[in-house]
Amino acid sequence: MDGGLPPIAKIDAFGLKNLCNDVIEFKNFASSTGVPQLADCFDELKSITDAMIDPELPTLLRPENAEARKRKYPYLSLEKVGNILEKYTSGGMSLMGGGRAPAGMLTLDKKEVLGLLNLVRSYK
Repeated sequence: MDGGLPPIAKIDAFGLKNLCNDVIEFKNFASSTGVPQLADCFDELKSITDAMIDPELPTLLRPENAEARKRKYPYLSLEKVGNILEKYTSGGMSLMGGGRAPAGMLTLDKKEVLGLLNLVRSYK
């Protein structure tokens, strides 16, 4: 390691939601700088974080919905979705007092994660 941050070992739906909020703030800041197209640098990250908390993601990942997925998330990389799913855990919800995720936010259990991971990896 070169003194940087260690790689992320696990992430849950709440971590992804917080990352979504961070990306919105990055884009807002970038837009406020006046640097042309700087905010566009966050488009791919926004696409993947938005997709990972979208309740429609399991449907959009099906092969027959590839066009709808590309329209909604044009920068989405299935390889990166797979990388996130490999680290996805539902454990954070119990740490948060067993609360439920807010309406409109995707949460997955272990079985759903494995199913989506197999689906994403089948595209290769």
